[in-house]
Amino acid sequence: MFRHAILTISCLLAATAAQADTYPSRPITLVVPGPAGGTPDVVARMVADKLRTRLGQPVIVENKAGANGFIGSAAAAKAPADGYTLLMGFAQTMAVNPVTFKKLPYDPVKDFTAVARLVDFELALATPASVPAASLGELVSWLRAGRGKYSYGSFGAASPSQFAGDMFNRKAQLDMQHVPYKGSAPLVTDLVGGQVQFGFVVLQVAQQLAQGGKLKILAVTGARRQPAAPGVPTMTEAGYPDVNATGWYGLYAPQGTPAAVVNKLDEAVGQVMKDADVQRKLVEQGVNPAYAGHDALAAYTRSEIARWRDIVAQTGFSAQD
Repeated sequence: MFRHAILTISCLLAATAAQADTYPSRPITLVVPGPAGGTPDVVARMVADKLRTRLGQPVIVENKAGANGFIGSAAAAKAPADGYTLLMGFAQTMAVNPVTFKKLPYDPVKDFTAVARLVDFELALATPASVPAASLGELVSWLRAGRGKYSYGSFGAASPSQFAGDMFNRKAQLDMQHVPYKGSAPLVTDLVGGQVQFGFVVLQVAQQLAQGGKLKILAVTGARRQPAAPGVPTMTEAGYPDVNATGWYGLYAPQGTPAAVVNKLDEAVGQVMKDADVQRKLVEQGVNPAYAGHDALAAYTRSEIARWRDIVAQTGFSAQD
């Protein structure tokens, strides 16, 4: 019986190794649970293009947007665990959703195997160009002087953008009304138009409009200044260390994907992320190359869920059905 068990294990190991040797033998689908043209989509297509060269098969980006990332994430979770369907997961879908919704159609830890982290990024606190403030301190003074008259926007209810705004509103004692939008585009439109007085948006989006004189960037979240905007102070430097709504993107596979396949994908992603051209283009998109392997991403995902649970609790937000 012992000899039979050893033989069985040996056969399984040989089969797994053979699968890794032949993988991939057909195109891979990379699901992005967000719309085409957004920063996650741009990053996904950039990485997918380079992975094609590394893996010898096309990596096809498929956008499945809607419902705070529920639709795309759930679809990827239910896909066969064979390495031919991957998910572009991000802070919203993998860490924020689990602590802001009572029922999710997927579990970011139990339903997925981490493959590799790609990037991280900070949000920018942006205001309309018409707001008479050149610093965060001046903004706070101006908003307090008009207490009750102003509002702030976010790119979605129960999003990192909302919670950054909620924390700033609370810590600065501004007593402002939150206005949730369905995506960055409508938020930015109303920021430019002055319908809301500030919002936390992806840095790259804010920079494009700031360069055209339509927005001001007064601070960025996170512990360090951003290479793409070295002159912009952090929220910590400005006196608000608790406003630390950082984001990230990573690749995941359905739970049960063979370890040899995950390792092969991880190795390929690691090589892509070392590419100087890729790193330059990522920085241009307002995100920071932050490759980490599958074990590190798995641990990071769990730690991020805990971190966001604490952030959400501090805002007083109640989990939604």
